Amino acid sequence: MTNWQEPWSKARTEAVQACLAKMLGTNVFAHAERQKRLLAYLVSQTLAGHGNRLKGYTIAIEVFDRSSDFDPSVEPIVRVETARLRAKLREYYADQGRLDPVRIEIPKGAYLVRICDSADALPGAADAAGKEEKPSLAVLPFANMSDDPAQDYFVDGIAEDLTTDLSKLSGLVVISRHSAFAYKGTGRSAGDIARELGVRYLVEGSVRRDGHRVRIAAHLIDSVTGAHLWADRYDRDLKDIFAVQDEVAQRIVKNLEVKLVGIESDRLGHEGTSSLEAHDVLLRGLERLWHYSREPAAEAQAFFAKAVALDPDYAAAHAWLARSYVFQWAMHWIGEDSLEVAYEHANAAVALDDNLPLGHAVLGWVQMWRKQANEALSAGRHAVALDPNDADAQLFLSITLSALGRGKESLNYIRSAIRLNPHPSTLYLMALGICYHVLGQFEEAIEAYQRGIELRPLFPPNHECLAMAYLRLDRKDEALAAWRTHLTLTNGQPLRSVWIEETLRTAQTAAVERFDQLVRR
Repeated sequence: MTNWQEPWSKARTEAVQACLAKMLGTNVFAHAERQKRLLAYLVSQTLAGHGNRLKGYTIAIEVFDRSSDFDPSVEPIVRVETARLRAKLREYYADQGRLDPVRIEIPKGAYLVRICDSADALPGAADAAGKEEKPSLAVLPFANMSDDPAQDYFVDGIAEDLTTDLSKLSGLVVISRHSAFAYKGTGRSAGDIARELGVRYLVEGSVRRDGHRVRIAAHLIDSVTGAHLWADRYDRDLKDIFAVQDEVAQRIVKNLEVKLVGIESDRLGHEGTSSLEAHDVLLRGLERLWHYSREPAAEAQAFFAKAVALDPDYAAAHAWLARSYVFQWAMHWIGEDSLEVAYEHANAAVALDDNLPLGHAVLGWVQMWRKQANEALSAGRHAVALDPNDADAQLFLSITLSALGRGKESLNYIRSAIRLNPHPSTLYLMALGICYHVLGQFEEAIEAYQRGIELRPLFPPNHECLAMAYLRLDRKDEALAAWRTHLTLTNGQPLRSVWIEETLRTAQTAAVERFDQLVRR
């Protein structure tokens, strides 16, 4: 609980430098060279005991290469870049740096860096850190011990189902499937994975499927002590797979002493179908959907449709089918009437199981595209309330809020989503960029879009959004280059806009017309 002041011991200096190096190596600072240089300078001067030299004039000369006749009253570069750096620090500590033992802060009205233990963070940071009082965990992909690699979808499904079950509990912080599965086949140590995901506990296991028999081994690891808090092995008939998954989830909850509130005990482990075949087909569909490309998306849709046909009362199958439809519709891969088909299945999911978070999340996502703003917002909030660990639900809600022009609230949700999904997909970075776009912070928006493009260069929406942000800064050449890339990826047809709010939609329409004029020159 110590506020670290001078003199600086060697151990404390090394601890600060280690945290700084980690921070500057994250994607938050990937395209922020000025902010990286400024932060490194401020921290080094503080550690060297030269805090009294941190004036706007000195910083401009030594960090931003200004000449000796620099006048801070004329050029506000130091104030502007320091404000941007504060925003970067907030973004970093909101997700990837939330568990760092040291916090680096720049109080407003000064350039002197404040370095302290995490518990002594400035007002507001304690609220975010308080969330980590809950046990935090990630369910890593289970190992396929079968002789058949084609069973990977089934093995992955076990870990996905556990993640879904545990994420419904308000007393846990659960990392998303997307980030946990980033470690599949990497051979990384449990300690390294836990540190990178910002969690204390990991669930690992293996699955062997042989005909109508299945053997599941699972164990719960405390990454701090390295101890196995619980381990067990189940050798059962395949028809008992749901019961095994329920028991594993319950044992994890018991060992972490998680308090179940409200209806959580009833919802834990609820699968929503008694049809093993329907569930198996659903898992095959999920394996295809995660590729997020045209042919796999169509294959996923076919699997989800088959799951619905096998069990028309399977709410999750309806929800995933709706999600596959709306994704393909937004990408212009299927017909105009597909959005209404998605709407029908999303409504069916909610009608069949009103406590299914996925159903409400997808319904809100579809309603956003149907420009049912109030309904989309209500469904999105309900989904997050039902499952506080559903990163995608928070992603969808963030985009909906941005579309309504509510950038500040939207930013809170996408930051929370990225905490739950610390290896975010390109869509998360697009959503982060849109938040900044709505707030008028176009430089920050550009950085987020560029990070998304680095992750997935062929994902068209980030190029479209990047073009719009460049245009708002009157950087016409860069805007036109991004717009041309977008059109190349979409065969000359702009994607459907995510914007709902009228002034934003009007602004985007005007921007498209301006691009057309630039292209014709």
